[in-house]
Amino acid sequence: MAGDWTASRFSGEFSADTKQNLRDLYSNRCAICRQRYESPFGHPETEAAHIHPAQHGGPDRETNGLLLCRRCHWGFDSGWLSLDGDRRIVVAGDETVSGYDYFNQFRDQSLLTPSTADLRPAERFIEVHRKLFGFEPIERGDRLTIGGLRSGELSLADGRRVCIEGAPDEALVVNCTVTAVGSEQVRCAHHRTLETRPATGPEIPDTPFDNTTEVSFDELSNRIQELKDDYVGVTQKWEWGRIFRKARIKSGLSYEEIAEKIDLEGASGLQIERSERVYEMFPEREFEEDGLSYSAIAELQRVFDSTDDIRVAYDCIIETGHPLTVKETRVWVEIMMADADVTREIVREEVETYEELRRGDPSESVRRILEVHAKYESAYEWE
Repeated sequence: MAGDWTASRFSGEFSADTKQNLRDLYSNRCAICRQRYESPFGHPETEAAHIHPAQHGGPDRETNGLLLCRRCHWGFDSGWLSLDGDRRIVVAGDETVSGYDYFNQFRDQSLLTPSTADLRPAERFIEVHRKLFGFEPIERGDRLTIGGLRSGELSLADGRRVCIEGAPDEALVVNCTVTAVGSEQVRCAHHRTLETRPATGPEIPDTPFDNTTEVSFDELSNRIQELKDDYVGVTQKWEWGRIFRKARIKSGLSYEEIAEKIDLEGASGLQIERSERVYEMFPEREFEEDGLSYSAIAELQRVFDSTDDIRVAYDCIIETGHPLTVKETRVWVEIMMADADVTREIVREEVETYEELRRGDPSESVRRILEVHAKYESAYEWE
């Protein structure tokens, strides 16, 4: 964990979409005890559980979630249970405490995981859980995303107080680095405030696949075509991503297989994957309508493997107040992909290779790109 963090949006509870996706991924079965209970009316007992806790900045996405029965959910959230790097169940070791015998029966068992490999629990979120609940020590130099702050402080599950030095009073979720670890207190240096209050996005309607067990690919094709006709840009790709994520979970098919099934112009396997990543970037649909274009976001997807990193880059661009054009974004991306230093001279040379930028104001393009890069570097810079 030292040397990295997860830059994520404060999410509160999982969205209705993510909850339903987790139910489908785990077939309403608890990922730990593997039991599946229903009420006499057919309502499942299982619940969506965060791995990297929501109050500590855990993102609203399937890879940060488990489907658990109420008892195992409590055990996972209270410090009885965690996971190791192989997604095997780890149990806290206090045999004298009531509850140990029940949870200990799951020790070293493999977690039930989805068949869709890219939506299985992510190690970076599991590692955060182990740190926050005492299964691994928090060490000096660890870089954490942590939330639930009140005036720069909070308490860990083991009762130790965490003090984030330099955090604004209104901060809820921050990036910080651990500077000192004691038996009663963990001290951290504030690096970046990610959220000051929970974001409230627009009302998001149901999708046609919420209450079905199978996907009609004719219906899927028609729905995607409707969205293609009704929306453009980031909004279109967000709507696509939301629908495709549900369809892929329910069908178990890959991006390419979905594309073959619907056979729709503009909906290739790559476009389906990219649209899902747009949806994952903005779980509450909190993108700027007049912000960075989808084509520019697609450029960012070329250089950043992690959705979290794409979101950080996107936020840095938006925060400058002057969103980059597609070509300006491409210049920045090409330089980073070449692993070159982003200097004024190199940026100017790259800008000059694009006629569209030469016809405009090349010096302004250079200035904007350098401003964005400086903000991006600041997001990951440590004192």
